[in-house]
Amino acid sequence: MPLRLAILGHFPVDGPPQGGVQSVIANLRDEFAGRGDIDLHLIQHRRNIPDGVVVRDGYTMHNIAARDAKLIPNMARTRALLQPLLAQLRPDALSSHQPEYALAAFASGIPTVHTIHGFPAHEFWTRRGLSVRAATLWEAWAERKVLRQARYLIAISDLVVRLYQGRTKARFSRIDNPVSPLFFEPSPTPQSDRLLFVGNLTTRKGVEVALEAVRQLRPDYPELKLDIYGRAADPHYAQQMRAQAAQLGGSVIFHGTATQVEIKQALGRSQALVLTSHEEHAPVIVAEAMASGRPVVATEVGALAGMVEHGRTGFLAARGDATDIAAHLAALLSDPGLAAQMGMEAARRAQERYHPRAVGEGYLRTIEEAMNHS
Repeated sequence: MPLRLAILGHFPVDGPPQGGVQSVIANLRDEFAGRGDIDLHLIQHRRNIPDGVVVRDGYTMHNIAARDAKLIPNMARTRALLQPLLAQLRPDALSSHQPEYALAAFASGIPTVHTIHGFPAHEFWTRRGLSVRAATLWEAWAERKVLRQARYLIAISDLVVRLYQGRTKARFSRIDNPVSPLFFEPSPTPQSDRLLFVGNLTTRKGVEVALEAVRQLRPDYPELKLDIYGRAADPHYAQQMRAQAAQLGGSVIFHGTATQVEIKQALGRSQALVLTSHEEHAPVIVAEAMASGRPVVATEVGALAGMVEHGRTGFLAARGDATDIAAHLAALLSDPGLAAQMGMEAARRAQERYHPRAVGEGYLRTIEEAMNHS
């Protein structure tokens, strides 16, 4: 009999994933859907999705459309809405990816493995808007309940283990987020003096640090180009960044949002990915760059030290240190052989850590353990 597995969390219905959790679930979906030994179901409750059941090749989607007008965050309703569906489906195991889904999973009594993707209690002050902050507070409260009730947790970084192991009795499995197979396809020879930045235009991403690094590099690299992909999530900040970039003589190009195919193509043109965030967890773009055979120059925040090995697959710099970022980028720009060597090592490690096949096997081992000890 095939394993009846339900994945709970936000996922794309049609089109590319939006955000880290959607990307993770989409990659797990595609990996598991290709197997003949898994009866796969995806369940989500959110806005702007078609309500109902959709059967696709290898899996079934169960979409519960959330309300538009609300006083209570929609995530507070998820548990009650999922209970009848889980009782009807009777999966053998559940894989949850957001706190509200984990609470619904625990209440069902079905063996559950929950993946921790973020730190809502830490992110409260970086999120703007009254309704958004209210939802973040609810999410932080739900997270506390998850940590008390969980028996099996998946940590996508060593940072998760360090922050949470003292707050839960759950058993941790250390499994990285998967990256789409698209990024493991061979990349062409990069263009000279071309760099890439991928991230929404918000203060959290530290775009101003990357722009200052470009300013410092321009005297030695007058043909330098920095491509920036990401939506203007903070319009005021985005305007400031465009004004700062306007002083760099056309060295910076803002492209807006992009598909995964466009990001893969941009990585193929670039000698390196630069990420100058002031705050991060385990950004998927870093794993995508590594899978594409590109070194990464990044600030040492969040779990980045566990993704990028300084001097082997890229370079790390202190938060806000544009001069150090520029020096590391110059080392790669001036020595394409070094950049290629680092990119090859990055690709090798990405194959072991981020390929959906490797990640999927890790999930199935943890799910089997949860089922055997339920």
